[in-house]
Amino acid sequence: MSKLIIFDCDGVLVDSEIIAHRIGVKKLAGLGYFITVKESIKLFTGLSDQKIQQHIFKNTGVNVDFGSSGIQKKISNASKKELVPLMSDVLQSSIFSNTKKCIASNSPKNRVLESLKITQQDRFFSKDHVFTSSQVKCGKPAPDLFLYAANQMGYHPKDCLVIEDSITGVEAAHAAKMKVIGFLGGSHAQFKWYKDILKNKNIPIVYDSAKLIAMIEGFKKIP
Repeated sequence: MSKLIIFDCDGVLVDSEIIAHRIGVKKLAGLGYFITVKESIKLFTGLSDQKIQQHIFKNTGVNVDFGSSGIQKKISNASKKELVPLMSDVLQSSIFSNTKKCIASNSPKNRVLESLKITQQDRFFSKDHVFTSSQVKCGKPAPDLFLYAANQMGYHPKDCLVIEDSITGVEAAHAAKMKVIGFLGGSHAQFKWYKDILKNKNIPIVYDSAKLIAMIEGFKKIP
């Protein structure tokens, strides 16, 4: 039976989370909202810009407009120098010779496409197979984005496997009734408490691409 692998982008395909959090906390401090990188990772990993903005405003009264604050430009500039791929080995392996794949990310589509281009992983995905939260009513942790991606690709949720690095993404996959693997290969995911959060969800966890390839192979054999 045909299967679909759905990849998150930030923290899964690219090691971008640590860059975004580092730059974000500096910008937020200038706006009067003081937080450490570790706290930012714990609070905001996996959330859309809109959700982060709402959280900050609700708890501090500070209004952060990610579109005009300059944060995105700084992240983009840093990414061009620092961003590295996390899935190159997986994407060019033989497991995708007869298995479809796509991306479902809470990040803006232009940021996802830029990240893929910087890391030379854009050759593995059609632009039409990159889905983002702007295309649905509610982003992760709601199931909407994963269900939308599956529908657009022509697959039933039971035939989909999600690769995620955040609790937000895992909860979204569970809500969509999809199988999910937690990938903890990103720099932001190396804290023990971060690993424990995903482990507590009782999902398969991998720390490198070799193990992930083996797990995907196993999923493909499920009737």
